[in-house]
Amino acid sequence: MCQDCSMDDLLIRQTPSGGKVEAKPEFEVSVLNECPCLQGNIILACNGFQSVKHIDPLVLVKSGNECLLNNGSSLGPFGMQTFSYAWDSLFPFDPVSSKIDCH
Repeated sequence: MCQDCSMDDLLIRQTPSGGKVEAKPEFEVSVLNECPCLQGNIILACNGFQSVKHIDPLVLVKSGNECLLNNGSSLGPFGMQTFSYAWDSLFPFDPVSSKIDCH
């Protein structure tokens, strides 16, 4: 089962929340693990990402051009992590890497 899992099983959905922070639109992000195994150390491409809304660093922390999701902890099978940010426009997060744990 896990042999078929990859970071392509990480689905990122974003929707406008309808709210504003410092006059900038707020976006809600959901990262869903569609794999029946754990996926940890999830890295998202986030070159140029900015937010006027504080994001809990245990949920998302930016380091250079990459963002670490969930402090490196695993998302369970079909698990989800959510966060929100506020900026001028929606930011295109893309998975860069993850570690799949089949145990």
